[in-house]
Amino acid sequence: MTSSTIVGIDLGTTNSVVAAVVDGHATVLTESGESVLPSVVGVDPTGKLITGVVARNQQVAFPERTVASVKRHMGSMKSLEMGEQNYTPPEISAMILRRLQSRASAALGHEVTRAVITVPAFFDENQRQATREAGQLAGWTVERIINEPTAATLVYHAGSDDRMHLVVYDFGGGTFDVSVVRMESGIIEVLSSKGDTKLGGDDLDSVIMRRVADSFYDEHEIDLRSIASARWRLLQACEAAKCQLSVEEHATIAEEFIAEKDGQPLNLEFTITRSDYEQWIHDFVDRTIQCVDEAIVDAGLTVKQIDELVLVGGTTRTPLIEQRLRSEFNLEPSRAVDPDLAVALGAATQAAMIAGETVGPILVDVTSHTLGVEALDGDGLFQTRTSFSPIIHRGSPLPASYEEAYSAIHESQESARIHVLQGEHSEIDSNTSIGEFDLPLVDPSGDRAKVLVRFQLSLDGTLKVTARQFGNDQPSELVINNALAQFQEEERGKASDRLAEMFLQSDEIQSSPEGHLHDPSGSTVIDAVGTAAPAAEAEVPEDDGLASHRATLRRAQAALGKVQGEDASEIAELAERLEAAIDAQDADTASETSNELDDVLFYVGQ
Repeated sequence: MTSSTIVGIDLGTTNSVVAAVVDGHATVLTESGESVLPSVVGVDPTGKLITGVVARNQQVAFPERTVASVKRHMGSMKSLEMGEQNYTPPEISAMILRRLQSRASAALGHEVTRAVITVPAFFDENQRQATREAGQLAGWTVERIINEPTAATLVYHAGSDDRMHLVVYDFGGGTFDVSVVRMESGIIEVLSSKGDTKLGGDDLDSVIMRRVADSFYDEHEIDLRSIASARWRLLQACEAAKCQLSVEEHATIAEEFIAEKDGQPLNLEFTITRSDYEQWIHDFVDRTIQCVDEAIVDAGLTVKQIDELVLVGGTTRTPLIEQRLRSEFNLEPSRAVDPDLAVALGAATQAAMIAGETVGPILVDVTSHTLGVEALDGDGLFQTRTSFSPIIHRGSPLPASYEEAYSAIHESQESARIHVLQGEHSEIDSNTSIGEFDLPLVDPSGDRAKVLVRFQLSLDGTLKVTARQFGNDQPSELVINNALAQFQEEERGKASDRLAEMFLQSDEIQSSPEGHLHDPSGSTVIDAVGTAAPAAEAEVPEDDGLASHRATLRRAQAALGKVQGEDASEIAELAERLEAAIDAQDADTASETSNELDDVLFYVGQ
C-alpha cells in the first residue's frame, strides 16, 4: 500500500470513522482499539486543539471550550464559539477530518491525503460543498463526495449477481436518510433518495432531556437547560439512558449536585420506562416511515418488490424502529454489517475503486434534489411573478447534463440574471439559493434574446452552470464548487493558516521524522468482522520521563465519562493542570499533580 491510497471517511454528527481497503478487504482504521472518533473538538486551557474522546469528556465541565454536532450547521456560516475564538462549521469539521488523517496515516504506516467523504443523501449543494471545503482545509484531496446510504450498500451482497431491491434506512446522530437501490450483475443503481437533515439521534436525546428538565423544574423551579455545565451533564446522561433503553425496559438518570438552591446542592433522579420513551419518540419514527414510503414510490416500486431492508446508523438500535419497520414492510431488518461502520466501509470500497482496484460493484448514484433557475411565469410580457423552473430533476442519474431555453423579458434587455436554486417547490422562497451570475446580452436583430442554460452535475456533486445567448459563442458560467462562496480567497487563506498552526501545536496530530503522521498512542487496522492487526511501521516516541503521568492523564480522561458531580469537576481540573504540565515538560509540577489526580481516581474507584 502506497501514498496513493485513498481512504473512505464517514464524517458523522456524533461519531466519525475512517476506513481503507487493506489486502482486498474494506477495513476500519482504529486508534488505541477504538474504531469510532467522537465528532467533538475543543481547546484545552493552553489553547491547544483536542478532539474525540478527550474533547467529549471536557464538554461537561467546560462547554464553552467545546463544540459538538457541527454537522447540523454545515452549509451555513454560523459562528461557533470555542474558547476565545470563533470558527465556521467547515473549520470545526476540518479539525475532525485532520485527526482522522493522522489516524489513517499512523494505521497504514505512510502519509494519506486522498479521501472519499460521505454526506447524508438529502444534503443540499451548500452542505455538500461545505463538506468538501472542510476536507480541503484539513489537507485532504477530496476525490469524491458520496451519499451515506449509497456507500453502505457497497458492503452488502458484494460479488452477488442476483437482482435485488434494497431499502437502506440510515438513522444517524444528526440526520435521517433512506435510499432505494437496485443491485444486479455487479452494478448498484440508486433509484431514489429521501431524507431529513434535521432529524437524528440528537433529537431523541433532546426529547428525553426536555421531559427530565421539565420534571426537575416542576420540583425545584430551576431550569437545568439554562445552566451550561448542568445542561451538558444532563444531555450526556439522557444519551446514555437512550442507549440503555435499547436493551432494557427502564433506565434511571441519577446526577448528584447538578444544581443548587438557597446554598443547598440538588440531586437529580428520574426513571424512564421504555414504554414512556417510545411514546415520546413516536412522531419522529413516523416521519422516517413516511420518507421510506415516498422513496419507494419515487423508485417506481411497491413494498412487495423490496427484497431487503438494511439498517445503518446507531439510532437504528432503538427497538421501536425495528418493530415499526418490520410491521410496515413485512421484512426482517438486516444488520449484517455493523450499523456504525457500514458507511465508512462502503466509502473505503468506493475509494479503492477510484484508485483502480476491483473490490466492489459499480455505483450509479442519483441526485437527491431538483436543480433549476428562477424564471418568469408565462411569456414574460404581462407576467411579473417568478417561479422555480427545474432543469435537473430529483432522481436523475449522475453524472447529469441538461439544457433549457429561456427568453429575455424585453427587446432592450442588456443582461439576464441567472439565479440557481435547489428544491422541489414552485415558490422561489421555498427553495435553497445556490448562487447567481449575470449574462450580458446583445440583440442585433431587435428581438428578445434567447438564452440557453446548461446544468452539469458531476459524480462528486460539483455543479457547473453555463448560460449563453443563442447565436453568441461567448458563454458565462458559474461553477458551484462552493455554493455559498463560504470563504473568499483571503478568508480561506486566513482559515487555512490558523488551522495549520493549531494542527502543528496539537499533541494529537504530529509529524514523524520520516515525514508521515503518527499518533503517539499507536494505531491499528481492524477489518469488518473486528480482527485487529498491528499498524505498519507505527512509531513510538522516546520516553521523556513523563510516560507514567501520561498514563494517569488517560485514566482521568476515561473516568470523566463515568464519574459525576463534584468528583468529575475535580478530576477535570486536575487533568487540565497535568496536561498543561506535560505539554510544558515541567516534570516537577507534572509529578505533583499526577499524584493528586491518582489519589482522587483511587477514591472514586477508577
